[in-house]
Amino acid sequence: MSIQSVLLRTAGNDHALELTRDFFHECGVAILNAVTILGGPAAHRRCLRLYSNIAESAVLSKSLKHELVWLHRLLMLDFVGDPEREETSRFMALDLLDPSVEEVCLVADRLFDLLVAIAEEHPACDVVQRETFDLSAA
Repeated sequence: MSIQSVLLRTAGNDHALELTRDFFHECGVAILNAVTILGGPAAHRRCLRLYSNIAESAVLSKSLKHELVWLHRLLMLDFVGDPEREETSRFMALDLLDPSVEEVCLVADRLFDLLVAIAEEHPACDVVQRETFDLSAA
C-alpha cells in the first residue's frame, strides 16, 4: 500500500487532519525531495514517520502539529547557520540556480498556507499560532 493511498483514508471529523492529508497527497514527492536536499537522510526518515503518523491518526494531535512546524522550519532554513548542523553544510552545497531550489520554496509556501488553515481550524493551538505569527510578522 502506497503512502498516498493510506493518506486518502477518511479523516473523520478533524478538518485540519483532512487538509493535512490532502497537502501530503498533493505535495508528497516534492516534500520528500526538499527534506532530503535540506536535511539529509535523518530528516527524510523523520518526514516518512510524519507521513505514517498522519495516515494512522484520527485527529491532528499536538505532536503532529509540532512535526509540521519542524518541517516548515526546515524548509524555511531556520536550522541553517550553525556550523555543527548538517542543514548548514547541505545549504552551502546547493546551487541556487538548480530548479529543485524553486520547488523547495513552493513547497514551503504551500506548507505555510496549510499551517494558516490549521491555525484557523484549531485557534487554541499555540504551536501553530506561534509559527504563523512569527512568519507573518517578519
